[in-house]
Amino acid sequence: MLSDILLKTGAIAFMVFFFGFCIFIHELGHFLAAKWRGLHVIAFSIGFRKIWSRKIGGVEYRIGWIPFGGYVEIPQVDASGEALDENGKPLPKAKPLDRMIAVVAGPLFNILFGFALGIVIWICGVPQDTPTLKEIEVESIEEKSPEYNAGLRRGDVICKLNGETFDTTWNGFVSKILFTIGEVKLTVRRDGREFEVSYFPAVNRKISPAEGIAYPFFFPKIPVYLYPEKGSQLAKLGVKDGDRLIMVNGKKINEVGDLSGILLFETDGRPVTFTVQRGGQDLTIPGIALTPVRDADGSEGGYYLRMSENPLLRVPENSPLEKAGLKKGDRLVSLDGVKIADIADVRALLDKTAGKTLKAVCERDGKTFETEITPQYVRYYDLTGVRFAMLTHPTPWAQFENVLVMTWKSLRGICVSIGKKLNLTEQYTTIEPRHMSGPIGIGRYLYTSVYYGSVIQGLTLVVLITFNLGLLNLLPIPVLDGGHILLALLEIIFRRPMPQKILEPVTIGFVVLLISFMLFVSFYDVKKLATPLIKSIEKDKTPAAEKVEAANDKADPVPAN
Repeated sequence: MLSDILLKTGAIAFMVFFFGFCIFIHELGHFLAAKWRGLHVIAFSIGFRKIWSRKIGGVEYRIGWIPFGGYVEIPQVDASGEALDENGKPLPKAKPLDRMIAVVAGPLFNILFGFALGIVIWICGVPQDTPTLKEIEVESIEEKSPEYNAGLRRGDVICKLNGETFDTTWNGFVSKILFTIGEVKLTVRRDGREFEVSYFPAVNRKISPAEGIAYPFFFPKIPVYLYPEKGSQLAKLGVKDGDRLIMVNGKKINEVGDLSGILLFETDGRPVTFTVQRGGQDLTIPGIALTPVRDADGSEGGYYLRMSENPLLRVPENSPLEKAGLKKGDRLVSLDGVKIADIADVRALLDKTAGKTLKAVCERDGKTFETEITPQYVRYYDLTGVRFAMLTHPTPWAQFENVLVMTWKSLRGICVSIGKKLNLTEQYTTIEPRHMSGPIGIGRYLYTSVYYGSVIQGLTLVVLITFNLGLLNLLPIPVLDGGHILLALLEIIFRRPMPQKILEPVTIGFVVLLISFMLFVSFYDVKKLATPLIKSIEKDKTPAAEKVEAANDKADPVPAN
């Protein structure tokens, strides 16, 4: 419990510091460039809502009690009116080139900061979510989904996406689907022949109920590769980086979940035998010891049903599910009167009931039936000294290039989405403005990247944020830095500033649009955070007896196995 509290505290501190620092470094660029070019700086603030200040060299340095970023006041940068100092006295008009340098320095500092952090990531490396895949074999697919209706089936091998070969991780493959404009076209191999499966992606509520992302309705078989740490047990036994794990105790391994299932439910802490594939040869490595471990809350074991999805795509042999008479395709409706929407509901209930036999209402072929399920207690064991993901070492430039591509694809998708709503285009995309994130959403992602991942994964996200902050601020839109740069360029070209009667209403209009946009994305950020909580509250308000009675009204006897 203490370790979990420390982890949460660390993740919050990471979020606050780096979220604020990305903005602070932006403002620092403006400040240093303005001082260099001789512009008048009223104040430089770390944080908002001043609680302390001191004037040094004509500049008021402030510290605010809201630590998210900072700001710098440079009145001569604003071309929309007469520049005034802190006492309301007029300031000399700044040259367009000086204004341009002061403005461009903010985004430039963000990009330079991104490159500096990018060097750290380049040196340390980032674990991939999966091995890079040149082909994807479908492990499971949801019936009645767009992919299933288009003809994709379990066991099919996807060898091309939108007519092109790929060499990417599973998340990279998903990203390519999400950013596709129009139909997704999968080239599939089945029984030695190739054909094309075309479909329009749809929002996958099971995977992203709050975000509304068009995540695929199928999952791949992901090969398991071993990367033993230097001096570890596996390294001493002869396992080498990149060995593919194909069997444990004679049972085939298709994905990391298969390995986890065997280690958790079938070994009881006894040593295991690995079969690995290296250079086309199978090698057997016996006597691999397991290490007892504790969960984040300090527990040494827990109760499980051995279900990983609902409806059930598989029923493991000798599992509580099989002993209760459940079969593949069955759906768990409720346990002990508590409605089951997803696996998180099962986990929460098992933690509360501590192994007691539970009355279950299930559904099969449209009919409900009752049965009893006794959870299985398992002691936690793990395989230490090994990674299942290769560390990649992208160069800082590759990281920047990736952000450029992702930013372009995101803006393109949003423009297509808006254009379609306005009947300006017939093109199809699942990317919408509500998928963008404001300060609340960015803070949430920073927190979860560290809490559920690692510091290096958090830094990877910081690089993405600071690069994006720099690039988006360069867009030639009034009130953004790019808008000020554009006005300075126009002044240099036409040798006179933009007329105030044109500039003022345009600026006000874009300020209103920007505020409206921030409120819009913040609304959806809050909604994403609140949706799971609201569902939990609604579920708790429903009387358990009422749930059981409703289920019993439809219940049939348990089908014979």
